[in-house]
Amino acid sequence: MIPQIGFAEMLVLALIAIIVVGPKDLPKLMNNIGRFMARIRALGQEFKNAFDDMGAEAEVAELRKEIEELKRMGKISDLSDEDLAAEMREIDQDLREGTDLSSPKTESKSGE
Repeated sequence: MIPQIGFAEMLVLALIAIIVVGPKDLPKLMNNIGRFMARIRALGQEFKNAFDDMGAEAEVAELRKEIEELKRMGKISDLSDEDLAAEMREIDQDLREGTDLSSPKTESKSGE
């Protein structure tokens, strides 16, 4: 649970700061605190960006790995258009005849 600071608490902190630091040096102190907070935010953003970059690099490495696996499996260009067209004609013919496509064909092609 994050502690919340209300108006009364801020007023007490301001009075303590005026008493401890003094009204003359209070603007300098507030300026330094502001700069410190800006540095903290910048470091936090840099940290976040570093993790985002590592995540992006991991995604790119994963995509490269998948591409290499696909290349090892075989190129799509290895498939001939004639084989694909023959397979499509076969499927079309089966659909027109109402053949059950879930059962495997009993005929085997030569060379396999």
